[in-house]
Amino acid sequence: MDLAGRKSILVCFFAVAALIRLSGYVGAQAPVAPGPASQAPLAAQSVPAPTQAPAPPPEAAPSAQAPDWKTYSFPADGFSISFPAKPVLQKQSVPTDAGTFELRTYLTANPSAALYVGVCDYGEAANGSDPDRVLEGAKNGAVSNVNGHLIHSKKVVLGIYPGVAFEAEAQGSQFSGRIYLVGTILYQVFVTPAPGETYPETARFLDSFQLIPRSSS
Repeated sequence: MDLAGRKSILVCFFAVAALIRLSGYVGAQAPVAPGPASQAPLAAQSVPAPTQAPAPPPEAAPSAQAPDWKTYSFPADGFSISFPAKPVLQKQSVPTDAGTFELRTYLTANPSAALYVGVCDYGEAANGSDPDRVLEGAKNGAVSNVNGHLIHSKKVVLGIYPGVAFEAEAQGSQFSGRIYLVGTILYQVFVTPAPGETYPETARFLDSFQLIPRSSS
């Protein structure tokens, strides 16, 4: 199956998701899902979704070559992960009621699946937020903004940091995600297989996500 009609899910900040068509990366406005009730400043924000996705770089095009899994390290964002091909880094400024935040995404796609890591630093806007509420809001927002339904979820940890792992179905695809809150930074790791298919390397990708020392630059 080619990439025409395929969609992956890009999630920024708290409960914001935009559907991105991998064939052309034509962005569609996504509705904003409300965050969970909370007195925390972060959870109280209503955040608009990006109106358009960045133009597709040539590296994101599907390749006929066999996957070449390697571990890639990104000290600027404090993580490493294994990809089957070199991921494409894109940056997008997202205006919100709490200020403007930079979404940094790492994406690779092939005819079998799209693999994605998103990084968004809340900074001071995260002060006082309940980590469990933030994680639940991010998970629920990701699912509801693509008109999907949750299959199952569970709490996880990454070292000492809280997270949530879940699977959901949307647009004929069953996608898997893990979201971690590390201080003020939200890491989001997703795998979206082709509609009606499963991706055998899902666990390999998700399990390979690790924190590394964050560079000062």
